[in-house]
This record gives sequence, structure tokens and C-alpha cells, in this order.
Amino acid sequence: MRGQVTTFGEGAGGGTITGDNGEIYNFSASSIRSAPPLVAGQRVDFIAHEGVATQVYALDGPPVGQAPASRDGSVHGAFDLGRVIQRTFNSISQNGVTFLIGSILLVGVPSVAQVYGQSQLLEGQTTTALAIVGVSWVFWIVGAYVLQGMVVKVTVAGFNGKAMSIGAAFEAGIKLFLPLLGLGIVIGLGTMLGMILLIVPGIILAVMWSVATGAVVVEGRGVMESLQRSRDLTRGHRWPIFGLAVILFVASMIIGVLAGGIGAASGGGFMTGSPNLIVNMLTTSLSNILSAVLGAAGAAALYYELRSVKEGVGPEQLASVFD
Repeated sequence: MRGQVTTFGEGAGGGTITGDNGEIYNFSASSIRSAPPLVAGQRVDFIAHEGVATQVYALDGPPVGQAPASRDGSVHGAFDLGRVIQRTFNSISQNGVTFLIGSILLVGVPSVAQVYGQSQLLEGQTTTALAIVGVSWVFWIVGAYVLQGMVVKVTVAGFNGKAMSIGAAFEAGIKLFLPLLGLGIVIGLGTMLGMILLIVPGIILAVMWSVATGAVVVEGRGVMESLQRSRDLTRGHRWPIFGLAVILFVASMIIGVLAGGIGAASGGGFMTGSPNLIVNMLTTSLSNILSAVLGAAGAAALYYELRSVKEGVGPEQLASVFD
């Protein structure tokens, strides 16, 4: 929900917000998730529950006395695409064991089962093969979203200097499955419709909603709130975000080409894969694992960068969501 700060005093430990629905909400200083301190009259975004506002973020310009924001909305420095890429790969390197175990179990195993089921279809074992493909597809969908929640949570925690155990990472991913699935369905339908409408609208929506996952995982927002939050955070930075998407897409394509090359080297083709079932299982699984981890870590690094440059939110503010 959105509204306007009515009163706020750091000494008083909080203040009130008048929501756009006309209701008054109390909030505490600990609920503020943006810097610097709020002032009366400032527009904010927040989560409302029984007369209390939590997860309060400043929306418009900085308080009186602070330098105005740049044209792209950055108050606390310039957006740096290179920094996002560096953080992405640093996170994968630092959390390699957790990501490897999680991705093998959640994405790798279902991918192997899918390849096996497809091979059985080609051999004419229709009933059994269809069952294997169907069940493995369901497990792959569930695993992909659980892994996404795991990677984003672990990545942002790492940026804040906090390590997560494998067990805690799995638990977080499982809890985030349903909201991330809902978010994925809405984004998928929206971008698909946009692609049908001459492609460009779909690309615009994909860029605009690129950090909605971070809003779900880190801020605990609902699906529609997360989409709006992502729209606000990406405003003014969508061209470099599109550039990041292209880089990640090219990286995924390279992974796919390498997997196809292994298939061709073993007697198959780039499109058909290897005639060796084991090789096909391994290359498909590895390709899916690397693409899933790279995409989720990249989205987390992008979310962290946008929060930093637009709201001045650093480790000390974001760390509170993991307490």
C-alpha cells in the first residue's frame, strides 16, 4: 500500500502514515526500510496490517536538507552494471557447495528423469514414459522455484556478511515456494502476452519485473505488491538492466552450446544431443543447473544494487530480514 507520512519523530520511536485509502497507520522506527529518516509529507510504500504499517520505504525525493536525487532516482550513488555482475559470480563462488547440492537435488535429478522418460518415449514405451516425464516435470517446477528462493536468500544474506547453512537454505526455499510460484505464473502470463503483442512489450515487462523475486524473498511482499515494488526499483535503470538480461541470456546460450558440443563430440548433434543416454542426462542436467543458479544469483545481485543506489540500504538495513 502507499500513503504519506503524517508525523514522525526519531525520539518518539515512530509516527503515523495516512494511507491512500484514508486510514491512519502507526509505524515504529524499526519498520523503516529506507534511508535517510522519513519526514512529514513524504510519500511511502508499506505493508498494512490491522492499523500498523511495516516494511516502510520512502518513494519520492529525499528529506529536506539532503541532496536531491539524480534523474534516474539514484540518491546514494550511480548504478554499476559491472558491480552487479561481479557480485553475481562472487556469490556463486562463495556459496558453491550450498548451490551445488541444492541445484543437483532440486533441478538436476528431475532433469535426468525427464531425459530418461523422453528416451523411453522414443523407444515406444508410451505409458511408462509419459508417467516419468509428467512426474519429473512437476518435480522440476517445484524444484526450480525452491532453488530460486534458496539462491536469492543465500545470496542477499552473503552480501550482508551472513552465512546460511544448507538446512536453513532449504527451509527458506520451501517456505517461499508458493509465493514464488504465484509470482512466476503472473510474470509468465504477462510477458507471454507482451511477446504476442510484437515482442517489445514482453521485454519491457520482463525488465520492469526483474527484481520482483527479491521483493518476495527479502521483503516478504505479496505477488502484486512485489510487481509494483520491482517497477519502482527498476525505474530509471531499465536500459542497463536489459543489458544485464542480455549478458545472462548469452551466458545461458554458451552453456547450452557447450552441452550441445559434448553431445556432438560423442557422435550426436547440437540439436539432437548425444546418442549416449548417460551423456544426454549429464549435459542436460548440468545445463539446467548452471542456468538456474546464474539467473537467480543475478536477480539477487541486481535487487541489492538497486536497493543500495536508490534507497541507500546497506548491510545493516537488509540484515534485519534474516534475524
